[in-house]
Amino acid sequence: LSGLLIQSFIAAVNVIDWVKGRSVTCADKIITSIGISRIFYHTAHLLSLYSTVWFPGIPTIAFALIEFTENSSAFADVWLSSLLSIFFYVKISTSHNVFFLRLKAIILERVTYLIIAFVFLCLGCSAMNYFSQTLKVSRNSAHGYNLDDRELQIIMYINSLWIIFPLLVFFIASFLLIISLGFHMRRMNNGGNVTSSTDTYHRIMKFTAVSFLTCVIYFIINIFQIYNSLLNFLWFSVLVNIFPVPHSVFLIYITTKLRNWFLRIVRCGTHCFFNRKAQ
Repeated sequence: LSGLLIQSFIAAVNVIDWVKGRSVTCADKIITSIGISRIFYHTAHLLSLYSTVWFPGIPTIAFALIEFTENSSAFADVWLSSLLSIFFYVKISTSHNVFFLRLKAIILERVTYLIIAFVFLCLGCSAMNYFSQTLKVSRNSAHGYNLDDRELQIIMYINSLWIIFPLLVFFIASFLLIISLGFHMRRMNNGGNVTSSTDTYHRIMKFTAVSFLTCVIYFIINIFQIYNSLLNFLWFSVLVNIFPVPHSVFLIYITTKLRNWFLRIVRCGTHCFFNRKAQ
């Protein structure tokens, strides 16, 4: 629930600015998309947990829809997080390579289209994966036999590759971003040009490192779950939901607008609490 509240805060701040006609940067669009994908993920995961523990008789179509939403939003979260790292890298990097400049222009000018493309990619791949397994199970039920070891291995390998590939993209983008930030900070320190940007670079480096470590641990747990079927345990469900939370907290930390809104809410809440206590 705490994760759901944090994601709702991230999405609400940027959506309110958009509704009021204020400027919304490309980074804000990606961060909002990440927050929305995590809202869907946390909601679907909570529904899956409650239906498994307290409502085991839930209709199959409803459970399938919950599972599809959970998987699609989890994959979208990783792809959009990768897009955020790539966006930071191309925006900060000063490379003058023709190919890189063309790539930079495409990414910076078409962020909205890239977000939509990644979301539909995750929806499409999750749908194909789900229907392939459904057809396989239906065929096995009709013919009265189970999946053999080779077929099970193929399904698990496909699921693992679908998990590992965005993680690899995320790793490359994060690694390049950290190197680029390191060069920028060294150049600024050598030239004695230490400005407020230095603190921003420090925050982005911390965010990138924490994001990647969180993503690695999260997907190691998911791969472990695929091969060991631990999803029925309550502690595992709680553990899986913990890992997106630190990433969102760091998103608030590095984003000035989100940080200012958060501090404003904390000050307002503290002021109301002490006023009520004084009365």
